Amino acid sequence: MSALILALAACKPQAPAPAAAPVPAAPAASAAAPANCPDADFDHFVQRFSADIAVQEKATADPLTMIQLDPNAQPEPAPVTRQVPLAEVEWPVIPNLEAARNGGREVVVSDEAGGRKVLVRTPDSGDQQVYYFAQRPCWTLVKVDDQSL
Repeated sequence: MSALILALAACKPQAPAPAAAPVPAAPAASAAAPANCPDADFDHFVQRFSADIAVQEKATADPLTMIQLDPNAQPEPAPVTRQVPLAEVEWPVIPNLEAARNGGREVVVSDEAGGRKVLVRTPDSGDQQVYYFAQRPCWTLVKVDDQSL
């Protein structure tokens, strides 16, 4: 019987715990890459990315969105979008930007909604590719748009 009384006493409602102090909100995430990303600065990242296939393999989305023009589409060439598994991507996926510039190609880096884009083209020709990068959380190539005919 005393065990029953002790058990019932243990079930007695307790006074509510005092309210915890509010936890301050975490600071808003900055546009910089996390500390574990080797390159927070996009310009430095894209130079390393374009010069090193090992960096390309680590910093390319799987699958990679690839857009190419179908020259046989009617009534005119039309873009065709494919999701290419990383295992099927042909390396290098982007030319070495320094070599491209030295070879007379134009390279333009600009902001794009949610990331950056790199335009690589040969002036006065139909040779043009656009590479799209996003922070996921580190810089990652997410799309290649080959607009060449």
